[in-house]
Amino acid sequence: MSSSNLSNQGAAMGSDLFDVITQQDQVKGDVLAKNQKLLFDLKREISLSSKNNFTLDRDVKIIDKKIALLVKNRISLEDVLQSGEALDLNSKTTTIKDKSKREFYGQLFYLLQNNTHYIAQLAKLVKVGEIDNLLQCVMFTLYGNQYEEKEEHLLLSMFQKVLQEEFKEATSIGSLLRANTALTRMMTTYTRRGPGQQYLKQSLIKPLQNITNERDMNLEVNPSTVYEAYINDYETKTGKPSPLKRKVSPEECAQNPQVKEIIAPRIEKLISLGDAFLDSIIGSLDSVPYGIRWICKQIKELVEKKFAPNVTQSQTCGLIGGFFLLRYINPAIVTPTAFMLVENILPNSKKNLTYPAKMLQNLANNVMFGGVKEFFMEPLNVFLNKNRDRLNDFLEKLTKVENLDENLNMDQYVALGKSTETNITITLNEMYFVHSLLEQHINVLAPNPDDPLRLILSDLGPAAPQLSRAENANVELKLINRFADQQAESSNPDQIYTETKHLLFNVLREMATYNKQVPQSQQITSFAAMFQVAANAKNLELQDNLKKIVVNMKILIQKHNYAHNDQDMIGKMKKDLVNEFFNFDAHIQKSNSDLEKLKQVLAAIQEHNVFLQQQIKVYEEYLNNVKASYDTADSSKKKDKKKDKKDKDSKTTTTTTSGSSSPKSSKKGPFKFAYSQLEKDGMIIESEVPNDKRSMIFFNFTSEQPGIFDVVLMYRNVSVTEIRLQLDELLEMQSVGKVEYETDFIKLNVNLLIFLLNKTFVTGDNPVDKKK
Repeated sequence: MSSSNLSNQGAAMGSDLFDVITQQDQVKGDVLAKNQKLLFDLKREISLSSKNNFTLDRDVKIIDKKIALLVKNRISLEDVLQSGEALDLNSKTTTIKDKSKREFYGQLFYLLQNNTHYIAQLAKLVKVGEIDNLLQCVMFTLYGNQYEEKEEHLLLSMFQKVLQEEFKEATSIGSLLRANTALTRMMTTYTRRGPGQQYLKQSLIKPLQNITNERDMNLEVNPSTVYEAYINDYETKTGKPSPLKRKVSPEECAQNPQVKEIIAPRIEKLISLGDAFLDSIIGSLDSVPYGIRWICKQIKELVEKKFAPNVTQSQTCGLIGGFFLLRYINPAIVTPTAFMLVENILPNSKKNLTYPAKMLQNLANNVMFGGVKEFFMEPLNVFLNKNRDRLNDFLEKLTKVENLDENLNMDQYVALGKSTETNITITLNEMYFVHSLLEQHINVLAPNPDDPLRLILSDLGPAAPQLSRAENANVELKLINRFADQQAESSNPDQIYTETKHLLFNVLREMATYNKQVPQSQQITSFAAMFQVAANAKNLELQDNLKKIVVNMKILIQKHNYAHNDQDMIGKMKKDLVNEFFNFDAHIQKSNSDLEKLKQVLAAIQEHNVFLQQQIKVYEEYLNNVKASYDTADSSKKKDKKKDKKDKDSKTTTTTTSGSSSPKSSKKGPFKFAYSQLEKDGMIIESEVPNDKRSMIFFNFTSEQPGIFDVVLMYRNVSVTEIRLQLDELLEMQSVGKVEYETDFIKLNVNLLIFLLNKTFVTGDNPVDKKK
């Protein structure tokens, strides 16, 4: 837009606002500017540090799980040591050398950040194994600035859309927000950001200390456990066998007079501790972060809209409590060290903390204690009965917050000015992962051929494959609004006005420096003059800001009736800016307060990082010890293995690929098993394969990465179908008593399948192919 298009704004700007900007209290202005710069840097550091902790925490859990499998002899030491590479944080940086590629990615992530329906839809489409990667990108990259109003607004808008979809598809209240989905994981992760952590410290530390500070406190109320402990204590103290029988039923234990005497005061103590937790939580209502309360509000409104008029208050509060207590409060109670609420925790405290958490869980779910398994918890129903109405009242009050648009409170003071440029720090693999997800689901995400997402993806071309950890690096990506005019048309008018006011201040502040250099008669007092100055100085950013101001003003006047004309609009903005300029003291005080809060948040994040690094150190020491023992034992066997190797190789008929013979290859197999042998061994429980075909069928098992196995069913030499097995999934099935792994045509015995995989791929005792 040239200055000739701005004639109607020619006299819109007077010299008074320039004078106000020039005559600001420079000392106080500098103090506030410095504070705002520190706030900006702190927010950025919190964002990056939180992302590092999330990645590190995820990798620690992975290695922890693999060590657990190692202990159970279900994974090899080599596989665990390979996983150790995941513990190195990615601190390398790079740039995308292809300028057009860099700009297209900037456009893509601007679109995803600001048009939240794309991410909301992706959250429904991703597979379980993709959730963590999407979670990292959404919570710590796209909306990683936890104290930036605009990003918070966008993130909550995204939650709103996903929740709406979740409720739209729900058939009953009982099925809502229960599964481990991208939505529920995002909601949990959201509660663990800075504001959520601050609230946990404020509300839980005191009741937690009531338990963790008591070294000798024992809250065990299971009569069988108490009975056994009583016998052990008696024999230890007296040196004589206990007169009580060892093996008795739980009911007999509960009737024992000594056990009753021990349990009674513990029940009273648990009720008292439960009250203390609940009192602290209820008393801190006003400190609950707005975003968490807003999510509770969405749950309430969506439940009532979906299930009215049959839904009860108890059901509604049960869902709100499921989010607030079970996903937010209880994990911090059960594992307070992981949330940095207490430094150390004694073994008996870990068990003690499970009881108040269980009490709050039943209170939230409106489920009474009792039944065959937990009959001994029934006395705690006193706590549930007296607190049910209190909790429901609190959960109802949680939802009494203003709507998003009313809550959005952009920084009022603009002395430092806000840059219109937005940057995110993102890894190459994050970019490529999101790019590939969008490609995969493009027909659902953007069915319209003119959709902005399709246009950008078309320019980008195919997604690059994932890089190795050694090749992956961080990229500073400038977000670019390719569809600025379209977005401005649909944006909230208050946001447009606030943004325009900030832009105007940035422009005026820069123009004030030019005014100082020219005579009074040549003072800059119009947009046309400003455009001319920007053009002469070849200042493209200044020109872009001026263009955006003009476009926004036009939208505000014509579409939203913010003012009658340009003169009125400029007058309104000038008045607001002048009021802000003369509130230095209040803004300095607020910025100082914000700085202290954010410093505490950053300190907590850094403390958590130290905690995670200590965990890594423990793992490394453990693995080094295991490796040393392994190498010692292995070296003593090498001579015998060498001697037997030739005979063993000549006898085995197990087939392997040429690649698997290389010590550098991670691929194992294929290992060949005849159908008839697996059926004879009891591995195949049921089958739809015709009897006359079974003698010509065999299975090839291969593994290219730890814990994942590909099985190809072969008929003669033709591949019929493929099955992918995951050890974690099989172990989970085993742990909950599921003994059958079902495919389209056969059922396999889970226990025998785990045994076969363990024997074949972990211990190295490769079975011989037995064909009939």
